[in-house]
Amino acid sequence: MDLFNIIGVLEGRSKKDEYVVVSAHYDHLGLKSSGSDKIYNGADDDASGVSAVLALAEYFKAKGTNERTIVFVTFTGEEAGMLGSTYFGTQIDASNYVAGINIEMIGKESKFGSKTAWLTGFDRSDFGKIIQKNLEGTAYKLYPDPYTGYNLFFRSDNASMAKLGIPAHTFSTGPLDNDKHYHKVSDEAETLNVTTITETIKAIAKGTESIIRGVDTPSRIKD
Repeated sequence: MDLFNIIGVLEGRSKKDEYVVVSAHYDHLGLKSSGSDKIYNGADDDASGVSAVLALAEYFKAKGTNERTIVFVTFTGEEAGMLGSTYFGTQIDASNYVAGINIEMIGKESKFGSKTAWLTGFDRSDFGKIIQKNLEGTAYKLYPDPYTGYNLFFRSDNASMAKLGIPAHTFSTGPLDNDKHYHKVSDEAETLNVTTITETIKAIAKGTESIIRGVDTPSRIKD
């Protein structure tokens, strides 16, 4: 079976050899062996993230202010062990990549309330602090990952880039401690909050703008 990452590139202006990745994974768990509903649709995990990648591609293309080159990627094989992002990491020169903006499960309101998200590996670079600074004055708040016991920094596609030193982190709103649809066939579009998705995409666009424009450069991941 052939697997494919799907990639689009928006070339930067003055810093076109510096790259920012905007990513999500498009795979899920496939089919159950039994039951009336056998399809793992993955509406939140991670069609919500893929929707964000597509919306951000459209937004930054229309805006035309990206000094750095943006690489939009939807990865395959995340659920099978981050196969697509691991391969991607073998094909790039990590020293040219200044940030990884991974988006995973933004379809439900976070435990911090409306207009909030959380970021994995917050203390591993100053990426999160840059986002918080850019969101000052808005109604949206970004928090460190509240689920530290889940080891989430290493469980999504950002990890494949972070291990190369790229400050790559995952945005999420997922209420993982009480999400009854997580990794279930019931992860359907009807369970998603479209307002949460919309507001989070807007916040990611605003929060990452200074990185995209080449004003801020997050510190590298050291381990």
